[in-house]
Amino acid sequence: MIDFNKLEEKLGVKVKNKYIWSEALTHNSWLYFHPEAAKDSKHNERLEFLGDAVLELIVTEYLYL
Repeated sequence: MIDFNKLEEKLGVKVKNKYIWSEALTHNSWLYFHPEAAKDSKHNERLEFLGDAVLELIVTEYLYL
């Protein structure tokens, strides 16, 4: 799994909710090949969908204006 302390140090940030960060960095295909981790982890497709929707709103508004 991810060593969040090292990642935070390299990025120069402090993350409060490590669970959501873990979800954001976990791809569905990784969970497929690591079924032992799948029961404790979620993948990032939900967050990816949300990000795509926000990006679509921003681009649509820009093109409309």
